[in-house]
Amino acid sequence: MSKEYEITAIARLVGLPDPGLGVGSSVPKALFDGVCRRLGIDASGTMPQQAQRIVTAANLPYRADNFDSRGTPSQGGSTVTLEGLQQIKTAVQILLN
Repeated sequence: MSKEYEITAIARLVGLPDPGLGVGSSVPKALFDGVCRRLGIDASGTMPQQAQRIVTAANLPYRADNFDSRGTPSQGGSTVTLEGLQQIKTAVQILLN
């Protein structure tokens, strides 16, 4: 799977237009904002903060060292990894059921 595939899948699950993959494989923040709004989760903060809220709302583990860039030396521009998107998709599926 790719980031683009996961973004499309997450958008479909929550009924959002597919925002696509941004420049440099970046994930559009609009996706995270929309998912949070759809699920009634606080949409404030960075994408990694939103991702963590989405995942933990489904009682799934969130590993910042594997799912986002907060722990890297450059802190990666507040990005979420492919593995993080996959965990978000799983969380969304749980929260919608």
